[in-house]
Formats: sequence, C-alpha cells, structure tokens
Amino acid sequence: MSGRHDAVIIGGGHNALTCASYLARAGMKVLVLEQHASVGGMTNTEELTLPGFWSDTHAFGYQLANVSPAPRELGLAHHGFELIHPAIAFAHVFPDGTALSLFRDLDRSCASLEARSARDAAVYRAMCLRFAAEADTFAAAVNSPPQPLSQQIAALEEMPDGLDMYRLGLQSLRSWAQQEFEDERVRVLLGSWCCHVGLS
Repeated sequence: MSGRHDAVIIGGGHNALTCASYLARAGMKVLVLEQHASVGGMTNTEELTLPGFWSDTHAFGYQLANVSPAPRELGLAHHGFELIHPAIAFAHVFPDGTALSLFRDLDRSCASLEARSARDAAVYRAMCLRFAAEADTFAAAVNSPPQPLSQQIAALEEMPDGLDMYRLGLQSLRSWAQQEFEDERVRVLLGSWCCHVGLS
C-alpha cells in the first residue's frame, strides 16, 4: 500500500462502502480494506453451490435500503445494484419437513402463520399494518441524527403507548417473541429472521 489517503475504511460491507462513497464524493481520497473475496456485506448475492444458482448470503436483512436515500443519492442502480423482491421473503424449514413462510403479500403470510396459530397470524397482521402506517416516521428517524435523550423521553411521554415503546426498545428478541406470540415455531421463524439484529 503506497500513497496518502484522507480516510481508511476497514471492512467492505454495505455501511463501509456507503461511508467511503460519501467521503469520495466530498473530494477525499479513500482506501477501503476488506479481507473477504467479495464486498457489499448485506447486499451480497453469491454463487455458492451450483453454477448459475445464486444464494442470498445476507441481503434478506437489508431492508433499510427501502427507506434509505443512499441508493438513490449514490446512483447505485447505474453501477449494477438492484434490490430484488421475491414472492417469498423468508421461510424457516423445521426438522419434520414442515415450513412457515413470510411473503410479500400480507394475506399469504398470515395464512402461513394461521396454520400454526390464528392468534399469532392476527398479531402479525396488526404489527405489519402498524409498521406500514408509521413507515414515514420510521424512515425519518433512521435517516436523521439521534435526538438528545431528554427529547426522546419527552416524545415517549407524549405517546399513548410510550411506556410500551420504551420497554420494547429494551427487550430482547426472545422476550418480545414470547410475549407476543403463542406458537413456538412462529417464535422461531420471527427470531431467526431477526437474528441479524442481535443474537441475544
């Protein structure tokens, strides 16, 4: 490695590449170092098993790209980046050969969950509808600097379910799944889907 750089980014995941791209756009000389054979982190799709058979190695968890301005601002589509939207977004196969699936279509997802628990299907539907109603607020929050803690707490105090939202932020995935869902396989499905957030 020779020459001088204004910034050295360790790792070539999607966040590192985004950071490097913005720094380069600002006129800085940037070096990105990655030990893996490919770069892209949670955007990767790789030919792992058979020729022509591509596996999503991480990208199913890259949902924040749907609410981030970065792909558009950086013109990623012009460089070959494409978000694909398969009909089945995620599935979990169990040892007895049965499976639960989450689809792009909410009704199909709920029908899959209903095979295990009608109550869990209803809880999942309500959760998805609430997220859809609050998607713009969520997108604004994740694409802005965090507010001071005092402002965050004040905002929670103004919300009818602010205490529940506060508790949710402190809860482990296991605790949340056990509280919200009754069927163990539904808990496993949602837990394995969320593992990229935190294995605890």
